[in-house]
Amino acid sequence: MRNHKNPRPFCQIAKRFARFSRNDSGIAAIEMAFIFPVMLILYFGLVDITNLLSANRKVTLTSSTIADLVTQAPGSVTQADLDGFFNAASPIMDPFDASASSLELFGYGLDSTSGNAELTWQYAQTGTSCGAAPAPTTDMQDLMASGNGLVLARVCYQWQPITGKVAGVGAMQVEDQMILRPRQSNTIECTDCP
Repeated sequence: MRNHKNPRPFCQIAKRFARFSRNDSGIAAIEMAFIFPVMLILYFGLVDITNLLSANRKVTLTSSTIADLVTQAPGSVTQADLDGFFNAASPIMDPFDASASSLELFGYGLDSTSGNAELTWQYAQTGTSCGAAPAPTTDMQDLMASGNGLVLARVCYQWQPITGKVAGVGAMQVEDQMILRPRQSNTIECTDCP
């Protein structure tokens, strides 16, 4: 009896392997499997970064607006006046939740005996604090050299990522402050603030 087996099995395997290696019909699917997860992370990361930049811009605009409103007062304000100015924060912070922000105002003036800058009054919207009152600096003192007072508005916002933690970034505090001189008088006093 004759053996009908193919004498060259390795040649057939080599031919099949060569044919398989030339076949490129599945390359796009393999490339997509490698690239798609990276694209998703980039997309959701960019959504969160854009949201964070927008929140930072809203915080800056809110602190500038509140400082501007207070410095237009004719010389004295009350806590009720300041609460009215704080009401302007909600439409400015929209679409972000204004209740997640802290709004603080500080009045600075020159000490009559030493001539140094000092904190004369402060008022904050109820909620979380941004921290201790900013200490008077020599730059503030230079701005008050002509007898002017200063008003500092500080806004802090607790930012939450929309998509969760992308690249290990979780919730963070966004903060900004604005210092302006009074416009209609040399100083602004809060008559019932601590």
